[in-house]
Amino acid sequence: MAIQLKWPILGVIIPCILIAGIGYGAHFFVFSRHMSLVDQIWFQVYMTMVWISYILAIVKDPGSPPKNFQPNSGEWRRWCKKCQNYKPERTHHCKTCNKCVLKMDHHCPWTYNCVGHGNIAHFLRFLLWVIFTTGITFVELSKRAVQYYKDSDLPSYLISKSEMFAVIFLLPVDFFVLASITVLLIRCVKDMFFMGMTQIEGWEMERIESQFHTERMWARIRRNYYKLHGKELPRLTSWNRTQRYYENTKDENTVNDDANDNDQSGVPEEFTTDDLIFPYDRGLWKNIIDSCGMPWTWILPWGGPSSDGYHFDKTEFMDEDQLGLPWPPDGGHQDIEVEEPDVSQMVVGNRTNIKMLKKRLDPRSTMKRTEWRSDAGETLDDLGVDVEAEDEDELMVKVQ
Repeated sequence: MAIQLKWPILGVIIPCILIAGIGYGAHFFVFSRHMSLVDQIWFQVYMTMVWISYILAIVKDPGSPPKNFQPNSGEWRRWCKKCQNYKPERTHHCKTCNKCVLKMDHHCPWTYNCVGHGNIAHFLRFLLWVIFTTGITFVELSKRAVQYYKDSDLPSYLISKSEMFAVIFLLPVDFFVLASITVLLIRCVKDMFFMGMTQIEGWEMERIESQFHTERMWARIRRNYYKLHGKELPRLTSWNRTQRYYENTKDENTVNDDANDNDQSGVPEEFTTDDLIFPYDRGLWKNIIDSCGMPWTWILPWGGPSSDGYHFDKTEFMDEDQLGLPWPPDGGHQDIEVEEPDVSQMVVGNRTNIKMLKKRLDPRSTMKRTEWRSDAGETLDDLGVDVEAEDEDELMVKVQ
């Protein structure tokens, strides 16, 4: 779950203390005695890159939409109450920065800034430089710890007390920072590079998957489809119908006495979450370029994406998108009240209904977007989104 500090400035002070304490402390007490002069100079170069990337992650503006912005045809018209302006796709209003942020990933308390379109490359470079530098520090400190063990039979006056105490103190602190930042980088890379999603969009996908079986979500999707295309949503089918048939017939003892067509209740029977097409996932290589720019700019402190952050290229598989709606397909809101099936009416002997029963017993299946929590316990508020800034009544599709 995201950390929220009582005094936000501590989010910058704490990392600065850790960077300076670990880096310069290890250099002064340990590396100056056991590293060559060339290696010490290189280590200070790495420390300088950590500081530069951190400062840029703090001061670089993630970007905001221009005044009087108008979305393109086929995009959600999402009105920000606080900015009094329409928001481009993938844009959200940050409750801490008090402004709309282009391609908002999350609000980071440790940079006292939002991570978005304009500074995501700086943020990732900062994480990489921290991991690289703390990794070198961990290896060198571990070597000294091993050497202390080998020299345990030597008289104590032959061992520098200040150096030993520095190793004992800095080694676990350095490992904690290394492990924490590595986990954060893996999460960012997994979502952004391999799936083309920001952390907010990953949260949104998880929400849709948890409520995919509800009549309320599909009532909203059907209404959005009619609003955009002027006709009813056609019958949806799964790309892997063989697997669907196998799942439904796997249990020989399963009896479908109440075999009802879910399409009649509003929820497609054969369409699954695997059939959803996320429009911004353009493949690993293009996802990296969309976030970090061209390869020759990755290591440069000023490198970043070349797009404006207002509009984004879509995946080449959009022609296979059966829903034909902008993301998220339900518009992100659940303002339709429908009567959900009574769980007591489900046949326990039916394997498919058991799975559905488990989903419907999950209290998150009926939660509104502003209340919904991910498996990690995160809400949109935890990611920094100001949910009160979004005007649900103005949510509509701009048609040609």
